[in-house]
Amino acid sequence: MKSLTSLMRDTYARTRTLAMIAGMVLTGLVPFVDGVMPAGFSIVLLAVGAGVVMIALLVMMRPGIDNAEESTETNGDARTGAALLLYLSPVILLNVVYPMVSPAMAAVDVGGVPLTLVVLASSITVPWLAQAACLPAYRVIGDLMAERDLEAITRRFCQFWPMMFVQSLPLVVVFALPLWLVTGWTPTALAIFASLCGLHLLFVQSLVMSNVANRRGAWALAWSAYAGALFLAPTLWWLPPLIGSLTQLAAMGPGLRHLGVAHRIGAREFSADVLRGLLMGSVLWADKLVLFLATGGDFQVVVVFAAMLPAVVAYNFYFINLAPRVDREMAGLHRTISGGPMATLLTASKRLSLVVDRSVLTTGTIGVLLTLAVSLVVNGLLPTQVLLAVFAGASSWAFMMLTLLSYELDFIGEKVSPQFLGGAHLVLCVAAFYVLGVPGGDGNGAGAYAALVVADLLLVGVAWLLYKRHWVQPEYTLFWRHATTW
Repeated sequence: MKSLTSLMRDTYARTRTLAMIAGMVLTGLVPFVDGVMPAGFSIVLLAVGAGVVMIALLVMMRPGIDNAEESTETNGDARTGAALLLYLSPVILLNVVYPMVSPAMAAVDVGGVPLTLVVLASSITVPWLAQAACLPAYRVIGDLMAERDLEAITRRFCQFWPMMFVQSLPLVVVFALPLWLVTGWTPTALAIFASLCGLHLLFVQSLVMSNVANRRGAWALAWSAYAGALFLAPTLWWLPPLIGSLTQLAAMGPGLRHLGVAHRIGAREFSADVLRGLLMGSVLWADKLVLFLATGGDFQVVVVFAAMLPAVVAYNFYFINLAPRVDREMAGLHRTISGGPMATLLTASKRLSLVVDRSVLTTGTIGVLLTLAVSLVVNGLLPTQVLLAVFAGASSWAFMMLTLLSYELDFIGEKVSPQFLGGAHLVLCVAAFYVLGVPGGDGNGAGAYAALVVADLLLVGVAWLLYKRHWVQPEYTLFWRHATTW
């Protein structure tokens, strides 16, 4: 109850919460617009959608994390805006290139399966696979990240990377097995799918260093090379991830001298990280793979991916524009716990809790505004798909909020709850598509996503209560977690 009261007492939190509620209600009303508006109203829907996007951009430019009434921070300046665009380069580039090369891919069969279908299966598998495959890398370099010594970090990463890649390869089997059981693909098609996943596993692990070093230019270069290879040779399925990986190898420079097989992560630690990554990553990415399996790949790909974009943009906005401030406040609290006076500790703790709360609520507000905008645009352009867009978009927003709250729990050291929430989401996701079934026709998948909206909003409520329990007084959570390790 205190968690809900805190939302209403703070003006900033109350405003953001009401904005999210209003945005979700308006999104839910979008499918009914056609019934009350005259013919030819689509241009108005597109204009309103563009206006909502502008409002979301204004929130991004002035998030008001420091002071909701008199915001002076520069979180939305040109530099951070450019960083966000660079970080979103895979989303932008691939959404432009894939529609252009799909006809060429569709003309090629691999083992009796269209290449487009194999590539699609790989594309919706890799983000989830990446979450699990990259998490062990942060265990390897975690103790070096505070010092920001990139030479030492690169050296350590290169020492462990070859064996870490080998240890990660069984993950490909974890995803290939259900695909084979459900689709019955031929060994050739399945082998190409597994090879694509393996090459992408190499690619996403190679991106870890650019991510750690905040080298957005190197990140964008990798995805530009990937998209360029895809555009120039769409049927050479192995080329894009290979070219992308080579750009990152070049960026590591002298650190590559330390590549070897002498260092490896312990099996228990590696398995724990992989399981944690699979469960937490399932929240944002499992529905696409389950939908693919439930429909055999015959679903409205453009609409589902468009509905997902708001959540992806908002989630990346958090990590580019808001997470650095949270990290600074957390570092300050750690320093104060180590030797600061009690009055300073209480002030630092309250400030950290406020910054994290406002960051989460601002991210949610941006996500729901963009979800409303996409729903309006889809209704204007593809009115027969508006139900799918609304429910897939609303559920993606819930997935994003659940993932973000799970990340905050994990960040403060609470490792079990996020995995429980991820596991619950995965079970509900499979049930939504296989127990309820996927309706046929133009609303393909809308019914399952409608069920997921309800289920995941309940999980978001549970996650919020857990989050507030640990973050309302973060100094106690951090102190007792540290004390129990003595």
